[in-house]
Amino acid sequence: MEPQVRMADLQRSSAPAFWVALKKNRVAYAFVLPALIVVGIVIIYPLLEVVITSFQRYNLLEVLTKGSSYIGMSNYVEILKDPEFWHSLWITTIFTAACVSLTIGAGLAIALLLNLEFPGYKVLSVAILLPWVMPRVASSILWKWIYDDQFGILNYLLSLLGVEDMSTFAWLAHSSSALWAVIIVVVWQSFPFIAVTLLAALQSISIEIYEAAKIDGASPWQRLRFITLPLLRNILGVLTVISTIWDFKAFDQMWVMTEGGPAGGTMILGIHTWMNAFAYLRMGRASALAVIMLLLVSAVTLIYLKLFNRGEE
Repeated sequence: MEPQVRMADLQRSSAPAFWVALKKNRVAYAFVLPALIVVGIVIIYPLLEVVITSFQRYNLLEVLTKGSSYIGMSNYVEILKDPEFWHSLWITTIFTAACVSLTIGAGLAIALLLNLEFPGYKVLSVAILLPWVMPRVASSILWKWIYDDQFGILNYLLSLLGVEDMSTFAWLAHSSSALWAVIIVVVWQSFPFIAVTLLAALQSISIEIYEAAKIDGASPWQRLRFITLPLLRNILGVLTVISTIWDFKAFDQMWVMTEGGPAGGTMILGIHTWMNAFAYLRMGRASALAVIMLLLVSAVTLIYLKLFNRGEE
């Protein structure tokens, strides 16, 4: 009997760890399986279709008569040779960097303010969520009216302040101002989520740490630099990654307000991809652009994670 038990143990130990874990937790995996199937249908399958299409000549005007054909890396080569792609990538980089830095900065400042618990802070905590819950298209239309050169309230307020030169300024008709006008809208809509998340993290920090720092004579700036920010490092890293992904693939606000203009001054990659897909009907090239955007976002995310992990070490 003893040799048989030892043989069974040997066979069990030689089994792959994955199958051992699967057998041990089969009930838990059974509950997770429906969600995995939904994720596979909604996300993984379309993603695979986009990747496959990116290697094809897939023009909507030709696909019904000639069909699609495999052309290998031609779409990617044409994209990398296209000056419009590099222009869009540059605009997207500026747009993403500005939005992420301003969103994180504004969210952190508001979170620190709300953490002081002054009279009416609960009302303000709810009020700052209004930009976040508003539909992006509706709020973009509202901001487009605010920026209007003839009837916009922004120019009206500037004229009341005595800035007559800006009273009829067309904010969305100049390349130098249109991009920053949209950046302000994106930051306005995004910072409430950052602020509320950081506020929850701030309230989880023990007050005894700050009291000990006060006793040691630490100033408010020193408490922020050496206590608050290090303890918020992980959540700031996660929020930075999330904000980067959101802003890099932004489309709604930019399309409603500028449609990529003027003169391509706001032609971010999201709009450039949309134009190739639905204006020029080049679905193969648009799919290749989408794959490139996915690779770029993944690379930036990995860099972020590497930097934050190195900082923790």
